[in-house]
Amino acid sequence: MTIAPSSPPDLQDPAATGGATSSRASVRAALRSPAMITSAPLLLVITLFFLVPIVGMAIVAFTVEGPDGTDGFGLDHFTGLSSRSRAIVNSLLVSFVGSTIAAVVGALAAFCIAQLRHRWLDSVVAVFSSVLANDGGAPLAFAFIVTLGNTGFVFEALGLGAIGFSLYSWQGLVVMYQYFLIPTMIMVTLPTFVGLRREWSEANTALGGGRLTYWLRVGLPIARPALLSGWVLLFGAAFATYASAAVLIGSGAFPLIPLTIASELRSGASSAGEGAAMALGLTMVFVAIIVLLVFNRLQRRAARWIR
Repeated sequence: MTIAPSSPPDLQDPAATGGATSSRASVRAALRSPAMITSAPLLLVITLFFLVPIVGMAIVAFTVEGPDGTDGFGLDHFTGLSSRSRAIVNSLLVSFVGSTIAAVVGALAAFCIAQLRHRWLDSVVAVFSSVLANDGGAPLAFAFIVTLGNTGFVFEALGLGAIGFSLYSWQGLVVMYQYFLIPTMIMVTLPTFVGLRREWSEANTALGGGRLTYWLRVGLPIARPALLSGWVLLFGAAFATYASAAVLIGSGAFPLIPLTIASELRSGASSAGEGAAMALGLTMVFVAIIVLLVFNRLQRRAARWIR
């Protein structure tokens, strides 16, 4: 019996070779497509100012000094965050309370605006909401100091000192955050309330249902994804706010995670502050990613009813 010599590799499986060639060709075509070329600047910005900093933060956060003085992998910076638990708790408290209040007030305002069914008003509200939602930083803090500070004219006119209110506390932070959180909630939920069709209410009435039945069985189930996504977005925005809080209360009176990161970076590597700051930064990045994922998923569910 004779054994036939094996064929050359390029002649053994023409189908597989052709498939690999077509796959490489499709990849090259995708890289040369107009969409990829036009999005190249955006991808470059994301890489330089998002991915590279996160990788650098991770390297510093997971690098610890061993007993022999050499650097190695470890979780010491993360386990050491227990000493900064006050900042974590304060950030969660301010974010939760501020986002909850803003979600309720913003949703009610969006509902009232939607009931007017005025296209011009919707456009004006959308423009002002987008502007106010992105307006913050030091000017916002100074504006609140002038109005609601210990010598502010609104503070004295309303006699807020008699009830123990202080702008330079966590309650003051919650009040200041409403300036940009409420417009954000209006901007997120207004399209959903505008998209509620009159036919649904008329069908509910024709079937003998009242207003309460309509909102419990039709209105709120449809608006729930938008309301939840708005609250999640507000929580993330309040959790990451730095400039306004830094100007208003500084870094020592009421520690927050962003303020603690800045304080640790100022302390330098001599006190291992850089590693702790990077660990806190990665924690915030993780929270931001979770917020974006949940927000996008809920927004897709909400968009099904307003098309």
